[in-house]
Amino acid sequence: MEKYGETLFALDPAEENRLALLADVFDPLCQETLAGLGIASGARCLEIGAGSGSVASWLCERADEGEVVATDIDPALLERIVHPRLRPLHHDVTRDPFPENSFDLAHARLVLSHLPQRDEVMRRILGWLRPGGFVLIESFCWFPVDSSPHPLYRKVMQAWSDLICGTLGTDSWWSRTQPASFTGYGYRDVGARTVTQNLRGGTPLADFWRLTVDMSYDRLIAGGHLTTGELGDFYALLKDPGFWDLAPALVQAWGRK
Repeated sequence: MEKYGETLFALDPAEENRLALLADVFDPLCQETLAGLGIASGARCLEIGAGSGSVASWLCERADEGEVVATDIDPALLERIVHPRLRPLHHDVTRDPFPENSFDLAHARLVLSHLPQRDEVMRRILGWLRPGGFVLIESFCWFPVDSSPHPLYRKVMQAWSDLICGTLGTDSWWSRTQPASFTGYGYRDVGARTVTQNLRGGTPLADFWRLTVDMSYDRLIAGGHLTTGELGDFYALLKDPGFWDLAPALVQAWGRK
């Protein structure tokens, strides 16, 4: 089983563009939920799999007397950010430790669903939180794709999901168990919100999914999952302003220690 970021989702110029689109589309939803859960000015925050650092930078402004520890297995983009309260860190959440009771909040977006050790990681995060601290986990759920009325869109998106599930151990349905599973991990005051966005061709959301699929182009072809023609038609579909469908849903689930 390959690890997230080794080849799939590895940092390169194309991945930087994809992360920029991700921030453009999904940061407002993340910020709204984090703000609603409450961020004290002196909070110590943990941003897991911080990517481009867009959420970590926002947390630095909200926790303006605290600290933000932003982790990634490749923190190159984080190290470009100059902020006195930001601490970039090379860290593998599946094995590298933090002291107990270190953080007031922890956040991970589109990370844990790709980790076979996701249940263990959720329990590790609980130990890293201070009493009263909270975790927010954001993951995609695939149910809008399964019911799509557009056969090509449905086929390509499902083929990509099947590829990363087999390569990384991703579970595209893990988020559906939330927030109920949080009580089993040991969290309290659990809650959740699911956002299903309308996807229109030519928009940042469509571009995000087009680039996400394209990063696996060679594997999708070599593995016989799709043909070059199918992928070409899919890319054209997601550039067409006349195309409308639903994107994979974003599930936000949270709980407190």
